Amino acid sequence: MKAPYTLYTNQEGVKPNTYPENLAKQCRYPLPFAQKRYHYKLREVELVSQQSSYNPFFIDLVEIDVDASTYIPFTIHDKQIYMYFMLKGSLLYMNAAKKPIIKTYPNTFLMSYYDKSEYFAYAEEGEHIALVLSIDPEWIGSIHQEYRNIQRILNRFISGKRPYETMNQCRMDRKVQRWLFQIYSYSQDNKGALDGNLRKYVSLLLEYYDSMLEDQESDIAFKVKTFLDGNYCDVRLNVKYLADHFHMTGRTLLNIFKKQYHVSIQQYYTDLRMEKASSLLDQEGVTIKDIYMEVGYTDERTFRYALERYRKRNK
Repeated sequence: MKAPYTLYTNQEGVKPNTYPENLAKQCRYPLPFAQKRYHYKLREVELVSQQSSYNPFFIDLVEIDVDASTYIPFTIHDKQIYMYFMLKGSLLYMNAAKKPIIKTYPNTFLMSYYDKSEYFAYAEEGEHIALVLSIDPEWIGSIHQEYRNIQRILNRFISGKRPYETMNQCRMDRKVQRWLFQIYSYSQDNKGALDGNLRKYVSLLLEYYDSMLEDQESDIAFKVKTFLDGNYCDVRLNVKYLADHFHMTGRTLLNIFKKQYHVSIQQYYTDLRMEKASSLLDQEGVTIKDIYMEVGYTDERTFRYALERYRKRNK
């Protein structure tokens, strides 16, 4: 599997040192079977990326030291599925327009997919360490068809039109940490043994993540997001409607969602509506009058205002 992304793409004058001496010894989490190591040193940040490609996996152990808050740009080359493990620190992921996607927290992991595009990781001052695991979706499907939560993101990956999607963040317990250690500390030179080790522990991580999602059906922020993803065109949708639906105050609901996804509930479902509207308007002969009610608006003027603001933010 080829590297699915490139760090610091199109950044003039920013090139990694690809053969840094003693780099592995300097890393807090050395990756013994890394095939490539990249070292970026800029004024405000130092970043080390240890990468290995063993089909059906791509593994990247990233360590970042930040002196002053910074945006780290990266380009994803093809649509791909990821498991992401935040070992230390936290990072806020954003799209090309620097719209927040998700903030990852220490000692958590999640599953997601991203389509090809430009993205940013916003890092605050301090140390941040993450293990990024890209997995061939066909391999996941071949071994995990019985797991409905994993299957959910596979279905969205295959047929969904959204450029990215994240599932819920789960806390890493000792079992997950032990399996991760078995992955990144593996030091045998035998390629067949390494392949078997990766397949074994990635399978265990996927199975465990699916079971944890099953247990976290009560997570409010994720439940609200899932509800909005399926009902954003409902004309009844507003904070009061959602608060009544989830049996809590509007303020509590807003705070919970904003803390998890770094965007307001209203902004989240408005963006979903505008993405849908833009897709419909791209069809020949379709006008605003034809579609504003279809995407959840009862008033054309309100829709036009929302569409204009959306287009300005996404230029």
